[in-house]
Amino acid sequence: MVRARLRRRSAGSAGGQEQGVPPLLLAFGVSAALLLFYNVRLWQTIWQAWPGRSLEDYAFLGSLGLVLGALFFLLLQLAALPRIMKPVLAVLFLLAAATSWFTSSYGVMFDQTMIANIVETDRGEAGDLLSVPFLLHMLLLGVLPAALIFRVPLRWPGWRRELFLRAGGLVTCLVIIGLSGAFFFQDYASLVRNNRYLRHMINPTSPIYYSAKYFTEGERGRAGGGEIRRLAKTVRRGKGMGGPGKPLLFVVVVGETARAADFSLNGYERETNPELAALGVVSFKNAYSCGTSTAESLPCMFSAAGRGAYDRADAMRSENALDILKRADVDVLWVENNSGCKGVCARVETELPNAKTYPDLCTQAGCPDEVLVEALKRRVRTLKRDTVIVLHQMGSHGPAYYKRYPARFGIFAPVCSTVNLQSCSSDEIRNTYDNSIRYTDHVLAGVIGVLEYHRADADTALLYASDHGESLGEMGLYLHGLPYAFSPDVQRHIPFLLWISDGYAARLGVERAALSRRARLPATHDAIFHTILGALNVETELYDRALDLFAADAAEEKAAPQPGGHGA
Repeated sequence: MVRARLRRRSAGSAGGQEQGVPPLLLAFGVSAALLLFYNVRLWQTIWQAWPGRSLEDYAFLGSLGLVLGALFFLLLQLAALPRIMKPVLAVLFLLAAATSWFTSSYGVMFDQTMIANIVETDRGEAGDLLSVPFLLHMLLLGVLPAALIFRVPLRWPGWRRELFLRAGGLVTCLVIIGLSGAFFFQDYASLVRNNRYLRHMINPTSPIYYSAKYFTEGERGRAGGGEIRRLAKTVRRGKGMGGPGKPLLFVVVVGETARAADFSLNGYERETNPELAALGVVSFKNAYSCGTSTAESLPCMFSAAGRGAYDRADAMRSENALDILKRADVDVLWVENNSGCKGVCARVETELPNAKTYPDLCTQAGCPDEVLVEALKRRVRTLKRDTVIVLHQMGSHGPAYYKRYPARFGIFAPVCSTVNLQSCSSDEIRNTYDNSIRYTDHVLAGVIGVLEYHRADADTALLYASDHGESLGEMGLYLHGLPYAFSPDVQRHIPFLLWISDGYAARLGVERAALSRRARLPATHDAIFHTILGALNVETELYDRALDLFAADAAEEKAAPQPGGHGA
């Protein structure tokens, strides 16, 4: 009887195994699902990028699907091991679902900078991206497939048979890739050469690869304090600086997600800058950012490297403009109303406004940008020494543009009161975004008002530059963060403004007419480092007078055609 029971149990066990799914078959099914359902944006982009519609073109596009599917299958074979296969596939579905939502909904591409944005964001910024459609998407394409994976019974064959099957799968995949390359090599070369951004859109390999790169290079840890490399060998103040008399106060306002195209100071047909227009600010209409995201641009703005030589990891390990100001015995304050300074303010005094310190303005959900004006008022009252104050705005950070301004600034209507921008018309999105720009105009005017009010106590000036621009649905793209080389102009073309008091202009010898002429020339974030040092008359070998916006004559000399040159 015992033997009979054992035979029945053995037969039942064998029968259960016969009914199970071979692991390689499951890997093949997951590869097909990832290719077909989680890379919709990739296929849409390839369809648009490849204009041909002949039979040969369709064959090439079909081979592209086979190649990607083969690559997915080869990679998933590595995870086809007992105990780990199901958890790995479940996590892959969750990651792929989230990635497909942001690529399809906003046109986001996942590179190392985008991973830095995700990792270094705060809870409030992340919460703005959550919505009912997103959660439904995650439930349907993430949670449900992940749950089904755990329900699938697997049949693990003996190691000899498994080795044979895997070798066969490897050979088949290599044959597919080899034949595709042999028949369509020129087509692949053309597609990749002319559309290099496509590699950032492959889901889920792109977010996995760049996440691994981000964490293995340790960039997250380098965003804090610790030992830094000194770049400036000598740092000193110029003659007449730092002595008795009125102190200098230079305010740098770092904007968020403002694009030059929506500033009426730059020719936009809507009146989005009525208050600034009345204050005599100088607008650099041809100004461009260092990057297309805060994580990339913000450290670059205060770096001596300039965009051409900028490396984010190196910038985190090196002193920036604020560190050099401290070495020059200038007081520095950073007031943060965004998601962090990305390591730039790690070694200077920092204020984080909140509901406790500004109960009349802030709530537990955060503070409007007018809190920066109040923070400036408090500091100016106690000003004794030459000081630089950096005010970091929340600005026009999307997709929740409707949260970026008080109700009284809802001038343009109707608005888009949701983070699901695709559900709003282009006019609604533009109205909401322009309302946030109109509020930025008010905040900047408020900052200048404080500086004007205290002109008897300090000689004051202001520089405003947005960290990057924004896409509002043009070409099917939303938000920002595309790789710089492939990004549209609206993600790089930024508002860049200067305001200077009469006392400051006299102290530094700035001619307003020359400054206005300088504003007609191109400008970039590269100028910020040198303008800050020039504004406080800090002398160091890193300073480039031609990049100092206040030294307009030097820029004009550099831009002027030289005798015997091409422009002569």
